[in-house]
Amino acid sequence: MKFVCHTTYNQKTLTAMARAVRKTVRARRNRMIRFYAWIIIVLLAVSLWLSWGNVWHTMVNCAVIAALLLTNWKEDSLNAFFAKRKALPGTELADTTFYPDYFLVKTAAAESKWQYGQIFALAQTRDYLVFVMGKNHAMAMEKAALEGGSLPEFCRFVEEKSGRKIQNVGG
Repeated sequence: MKFVCHTTYNQKTLTAMARAVRKTVRARRNRMIRFYAWIIIVLLAVSLWLSWGNVWHTMVNCAVIAALLLTNWKEDSLNAFFAKRKALPGTELADTTFYPDYFLVKTAAAESKWQYGQIFALAQTRDYLVFVMGKNHAMAMEKAALEGGSLPEFCRFVEEKSGRKIQNVGG
């Protein structure tokens, strides 16, 4: 059976990829960073309370707290925004063909051949199946654009070939 998937790499797709990487191969590091961010937020809140009479200290503390909270909340979207800016022209659309021993990714800019053993983790969101290829690299497959079989067949095929289980990362 030959599966084919067409993927459009837009902000939504890149956000799903960033979430998958964060919740799989970067999970431990991400928990540690968020823990430190909350410590800083608490210290800034205490500092805000202590410097309430000083207008400039209060404004700076409020701005930093707001920036940290916004960054924690929209981390995946921010990562997707910067990934889109760094992407090469011609990589917005990708056609991926899955063969028994490898899968082939074709874009207007390049053609890449990947072995299933190179997949670090498999993750899924509501709309995408994400192949995490490293700490800074992932590929998304649109579930709705899958051809050549059903989604459960494709998931079993990819799990069998990669030796990884698919993790649900939400979104």
